[in-house]
Amino acid sequence: MKRKLRKSAALTALAAVLLAGGAALPRAAAAEPDTRIPILTYHDLTRDPENTDSMTITDERFRLDMEFLQEFGYTPLLPKDLVTIQQGNMEMPDKPVMVTFDDGYQSNYAIAYPILQQTGMKAVISVVAYNMESAEEETPSADDNMEDAALQEPAEPMEGVSIENPEDLSRSHLSWSEMREMVASGLVEIGSHTYNSHNPQYGGNGAPDGINGVMRRKNETFAQYSERMGDDLEQSIALIVENTGQAQVNYFAYPFGAYDSWMDQLLDKAGVAVSVWSNNGKSADIADGLRNLPRYGIKMEKSVAQLLQQTDTALPALATVSVNGKQSKLPAYNIGGNNYVRVRDVAVLLMDTENGFDVQWNSARNCVELTSQAAYKPIGTENKPLPKETRLVQSFTEPTVADGTTRMVASYQVDGYTYYKLRSLGELCGFQVAWDEAEQVVEVTA
Repeated sequence: MKRKLRKSAALTALAAVLLAGGAALPRAAAAEPDTRIPILTYHDLTRDPENTDSMTITDERFRLDMEFLQEFGYTPLLPKDLVTIQQGNMEMPDKPVMVTFDDGYQSNYAIAYPILQQTGMKAVISVVAYNMESAEEETPSADDNMEDAALQEPAEPMEGVSIENPEDLSRSHLSWSEMREMVASGLVEIGSHTYNSHNPQYGGNGAPDGINGVMRRKNETFAQYSERMGDDLEQSIALIVENTGQAQVNYFAYPFGAYDSWMDQLLDKAGVAVSVWSNNGKSADIADGLRNLPRYGIKMEKSVAQLLQQTDTALPALATVSVNGKQSKLPAYNIGGNNYVRVRDVAVLLMDTENGFDVQWNSARNCVELTSQAAYKPIGTENKPLPKETRLVQSFTEPTVADGTTRMVASYQVDGYTYYKLRSLGELCGFQVAWDEAEQVVEVTA
């Protein structure tokens, strides 16, 4: 695969030379396309900050992670997209990412799916099909609900469960109907995490003799392994295809990350193109193929904003801003084609408008706190001229708190000041921002 990708890049470069009349091709134009992609691994989500562990993070952390990817222009890819790219029928986007879930917990639907819808992110969920069947059996039918309702007194609704938020707290795994809905949306792809090969008979990971996940048993022949694990894989795939409306299964996640080379042959036979390890902690390079791709394990201790912190060139500039028809100049850094302005400079600019806002620095939480429609008191550092030299800057990894709600927006800290896009501040604080292309002016209505 690596050779094919590089040959394609070389042919493209040669064509450019021929079209240019045989002129020498600059070194930069011959650069190979980047084939690396960070793959993020999640398991379960919770709304209770006291209920997190090595496999469970909060709904807020997941939302902030997805907002970071959205704000910084990441393109979410599914396993089927990686297959299409490998086949040469799709180009790798500039900033790709793949979001993955292992095990198929019900929170993937109740908590993660709405966040994917809000942010436009996508995810692949690898399910243990045996658990899905159990979850389906535990989900009562409409007839069962009607019979139960006739026999029981009306109950008070559980906190956090409503028609608008239909979270069934009586089970821990997804149902097939929930997977069908997510697959139909185009935001989710279902992969295999085996039918039932997490070794429940041995107590799961840490089994005796090192028999974990799909690893071969002691003295097991390839024929015996193929029958045992081949049947498990085929059963898993058949159930996913039958119950989700998905045409095929492209993705396999190794239980416990326990790899066995014999499994590769079974995956090839079953047509499963993409396989992943557990948390190897580096970006995958699909130029090396789609087998055994490494992933980043996401836990509460480290956010995606920290893991994928952006490093960019910042060019000093002056942004022309019109507030309710009155023009001003704001010191700005042009980063990635967008002007970023200091948050306190904007607060001063909007002080006498209906949408003025206050800015505070919360040193305990290491974050900016904004309060909309509140008086701002200048501290004397506003509108300070910027140094003339180009800077190398890094994105700010902490969320902004706006009216008490945490939000992850694109921002940078330079020399102790926090810089935002005006449009982002408008969304946080309630004023309108538009771009006048003809006049090259940012128009603010506040």
